[in-house]
Amino acid sequence: MTLPSFPTELLKPVADGWRQQRGESRRRAGGDQGPPRTRRGISKAADAVQMSFICDHDQRARFERFYDEDTGEGALPFLIPDFATDGDWLMTADGALLTDDEDNPLTIASTLVCMFGEQLPGYAPIGAHWQVSFILTVLP
Repeated sequence: MTLPSFPTELLKPVADGWRQQRGESRRRAGGDQGPPRTRRGISKAADAVQMSFICDHDQRARFERFYDEDTGEGALPFLIPDFATDGDWLMTADGALLTDDEDNPLTIASTLVCMFGEQLPGYAPIGAHWQVSFILTVLP
């Protein structure tokens, strides 16, 4: 089964619209006194990513079609670029760009496997555009 990809014609998230939070994989037990005891609970935890982007009416329609048809109204996993690192240049420890044989800078290609999380897509009008916001669950 091939996973659908997030539509490339949609814009990158707004600067404050991409927040990634680590998933909880620890087990904590509080005692009567002192700090809580902490140990590893599960081997892999699902991270959460809050995403928000601005789009026009056509891009909103494309996003809604992706949500409704490609992800089965948010029930199926999909691929999305990791906007935190995707497209960044690879550099050495001293900050020099890594290049290929033709001196083209090398970039990071990072993709996440996600599902729509607890907060499903919501829309807020911004002039003639829309702000689309939702939370993704990054699958381990």
